[in-house]
Amino acid sequence: MNRILASSLLAASSILAAWSAGAEEIRYATWAQPGEAQYDGAIEFKRVVEEESKGRLKVTVYPGEQLGTPRELFAQLALGTTQISASGDPGLKEIEYLALPYLMKGIGNYKAILETDFGQGWNERLTKERKLRILGFMPRNPRQISANKIINSMADLKGLKLRAPERDYYVKSLAALGANPTPMAFAEVYTGLQTGIVDGQENPIETIYAGKFYEVQKCIAMVDYIDKPAYVVISAPFWDKLSSADRALLVKANDASSAAVAAAMPKQLEQFTKEMKAAGITFTNPDKSEFIKATQAVRDELGRKTWGDDIYKRIVEIGRKDF
Repeated sequence: MNRILASSLLAASSILAAWSAGAEEIRYATWAQPGEAQYDGAIEFKRVVEEESKGRLKVTVYPGEQLGTPRELFAQLALGTTQISASGDPGLKEIEYLALPYLMKGIGNYKAILETDFGQGWNERLTKERKLRILGFMPRNPRQISANKIINSMADLKGLKLRAPERDYYVKSLAALGANPTPMAFAEVYTGLQTGIVDGQENPIETIYAGKFYEVQKCIAMVDYIDKPAYVVISAPFWDKLSSADRALLVKANDASSAAVAAAMPKQLEQFTKEMKAAGITFTNPDKSEFIKATQAVRDELGRKTWGDDIYKRIVEIGRKDF
């Protein structure tokens, strides 16, 4: 059975179940797996919506990309067959490229940018062009680099084959750090590390832990080179048919979800780090100043290309603020 057919059958069965219970179903898709704070955040969203709607709205959470990749999900969201998706892809290049290396300090900076005039314009374009809306954010830890050798400085990355997500800003960033970036689908990363196709990879700590990459790596370098939240995206057709009260409820539920994730992350980070150290991983803390300097050209090139000089300057200014 192919993936699209399986997703369609899964959709049909869940919708029939919701109808039989007299509730309207909200299908919530996420990359996160049980055990990750972000999965627990999706469950918190479900709890708030179902409790406050008194069961009139039913949320079904699909973890681990069960319903497809973010790009596959966007088609479902546009049709309204899936209602909400949490992933690192917001569906619009101008928003996604806020994740340029060392551009944003944290989730507060992302929020501030999307509240600007140009940020609101991006959301309007997203709705018009792709039938999506940004509902809010879900925090993630910054992205770190793991490898099969100890990394104490940028020099240790020279020539290292690092798996990169299939986006130019990841590839250019890792190349600027001296590595040899190798684009590869996420599903292939563990095997790629295990067989030596790549020497390392980059991801937030929770993803490194959940993917068990520490089983086939020696070191994790805490370089914080990209600080990128997950975007919680909602189907515009679904949003449009909601009452103002239900819209407010979904915003409230997402705020509660985000807060729950933020509260859980420090404890999880400590737990995951402790367990990976016990498994033999060496954690290092290289001087980030050389990493920041080395990626300046990437920020400038892609920032100006994506937004133009004026908006890029405003984004840099907002990105440096403390929230």
